[in-house]
Amino acid sequence: MLPVRILLVAVSMLSTMVLPEKKEFVVISGNKITVAAATSLGTINCAYTSSSSQKDTLLLNTQIPRVERLKLAIPVKEFDCGNVLLNRDFAKALNVGQHPYTRIEVVYLKREGKGYKGNLNLLVAGKTIPLQNVSFTSCVAKGVNNLKSNICLNFSEIGLATPKKMGGLFKVEDELRVTVELQLTE
Repeated sequence: MLPVRILLVAVSMLSTMVLPEKKEFVVISGNKITVAAATSLGTINCAYTSSSSQKDTLLLNTQIPRVERLKLAIPVKEFDCGNVLLNRDFAKALNVGQHPYTRIEVVYLKREGKGYKGNLNLLVAGKTIPLQNVSFTSCVAKGVNNLKSNICLNFSEIGLATPKKMGGLFKVEDELRVTVELQLTE
């Protein structure tokens, strides 16, 4: 009887070493990035929605190797701020001539309760900003599942001057609110 128990324990231990572990993942099928800033005249909202139909698989609960990370390259010129003048001012504020893309890289993402938490690298105007413990909530918008996160940054943190228009009468506050929405495929 004892050899049978030993054999069962050995087989059980061996199966955990031989069988691949079950990996949890999400499939990202699109993204939307929104940047909002308060001004002396109200709020400016600029948004970019990806038009790519390419899907990316994002592993959960593991440090993602650099070559396998979800990397979003957002063309600064394609942000829509509501009118041509605001679009141009936004692109100029982010120094589009030298830095035509803003990039977001997902370094780590784990499920936490009903939401997710992760680490991101944000590259804006040539400066990389590591963001730790970024919370993502699961939400449904227009029948599509999304992971949504709100990130607060400052122009000064990025090394950019806040835009001023009309001789300083129109001022933009230092705080930027960045919303990252990752569209999920079931």
